[in-house]
Amino acid sequence: MKKTLITMFLVFLSAIFIYSYADAKVSGVCSSCHTMHNSQDGAPMTFDSSATPNGKLLRGSCVGCHAQNTSSNIVDSIPQVYHSDPTDLAAGNFSYVVTADSSGHNVEGILTSADGVLGNTPPGYNSGYDPSLTGFSTASRLVCAGSNGCHGNRDSSDEWDAVSGGHHGDDSILKYGAGFTLTGQGADVPTSYRFLYKIKGAEDSDWQDTVTATDHNEYLAETYATRGTTDSWANMKGTISELCSECHSTFHLGGTSGIGSASPWLRHPTDVVIPSSGEFASISTTYSDQTPVGRPAASLTSGLTAAIGTVAAGTDRVICLSCHRAHGSQYPDSLRYSYQTTLSSGTGCLRCHTQKDPY
Repeated sequence: MKKTLITMFLVFLSAIFIYSYADAKVSGVCSSCHTMHNSQDGAPMTFDSSATPNGKLLRGSCVGCHAQNTSSNIVDSIPQVYHSDPTDLAAGNFSYVVTADSSGHNVEGILTSADGVLGNTPPGYNSGYDPSLTGFSTASRLVCAGSNGCHGNRDSSDEWDAVSGGHHGDDSILKYGAGFTLTGQGADVPTSYRFLYKIKGAEDSDWQDTVTATDHNEYLAETYATRGTTDSWANMKGTISELCSECHSTFHLGGTSGIGSASPWLRHPTDVVIPSSGEFASISTTYSDQTPVGRPAASLTSGLTAAIGTVAAGTDRVICLSCHRAHGSQYPDSLRYSYQTTLSSGTGCLRCHTQKDPY
């Protein structure tokens, strides 16, 4: 009995400390996450008590670990993307999508059905601009990882294979401090920003549980690449907007069907430098999570010790996440604010478009 209690206590401790705030590489007892046979004393070892085993001998799926729908946005040091905590993490919260399709991505495992209007097809999707080997299958639901997801290696159609090794790899080059560098980022899943294959940036240690001008993620943004009809990973620069463009291709293209290439824009531009003249010359120089910006590679220098607390017109760029949250938000279209209601000066769209009248 004593031995059993000690074992249970060690497993409990390992679950608490399985994630390090300084390094996403897990540590601790293997059985905290894995099970050899999904059976112990005749009972399943999966977290949801299912008799059906998971891939990679895991006790839980992406949703099972990171979308527990609890009252906290972090559970046992594991970030939660579906919860009832009043504070959302950087990418938002899938809880909003449960009540409104338009408030985020309809991920299988969180929602029982696809988007009621869009179905399985991502708006703006064009397989010719998807760099993954298999592309997004519109015959299947959106999932967390793999070819029909955002995380992991999208060359794999299997969710488990797509993120395999991600939690065990060395991701120190993504963390603020002496080890931070863009060099080598995106080489594999562990060295990709938030396990988003090929994407580069700087990861906030607490997943943006607390946000200040100097406590947040940093996103790479460079002049958007001319997208070819036979796109490949080699064409990518590693920007967060390119990740979005893998599925929402049309919203990132040049030419008459895309965003265009200059004013007057056909669609809102992404990865384009915020002008330092006209109405943009008066933008606030203090970083705000309501409208985060992307940084050029020259700003994300090796050894970066903290997030950059300022916004520089003429240097920094507008990105997809300047307006949207990746998982979901309380506003339509996963926006960071509502532009269907009155905006006051210096908020929402008006943080950049300063000469527009509040409406």
